[in-house]
Amino acid sequence: MRAWQIGGVGGATFERILPVLPFLTAGFAISLLSARKLNALALGDELAAGLGEHVATTRAVAAFGAILLAGATTAVCGPIGFLGLIVPHLVRLLTGSDHRWLLPFSALGGACLLIAADIVGRIVARPAELDVGIVTALIGAPFFIWIVRRQRVRDL
Repeated sequence: MRAWQIGGVGGATFERILPVLPFLTAGFAISLLSARKLNALALGDELAAGLGEHVATTRAVAAFGAILLAGATTAVCGPIGFLGLIVPHLVRLLTGSDHRWLLPFSALGGACLLIAADIVGRIVARPAELDVGIVTALIGAPFFIWIVRRQRVRDL
């Protein structure tokens, strides 16, 4: 029960990943193909509609890609918190707001953070193991507080 509440990659094998690989591939392809339209939506709904984008369809397709990716990874390793919060914000600071760069670099950055958190979790609590979800929460909670405080200062 604890593994499904926190999540972890300790039991991930190719046999467990293989059934969800088509969903991961489809979700990643849909997300990458939606990137240009998401850039138009970032300008605002009215401006995107003025540029010829179907706002509701674009949102639905992009959401479907994200749902496929999140569902497939959660099926393999459980819910790993804060990973989707930390990485896109950091990548946006590095690459800007263009989704054509943001999406692939977020995927790569998320994989790197997950591997780093798993390594830290295996080293810190030797000979036992600290779940990767706990390590990402220890990193993500202060990061989330920093984001909220920065937004409040910006709103003042």
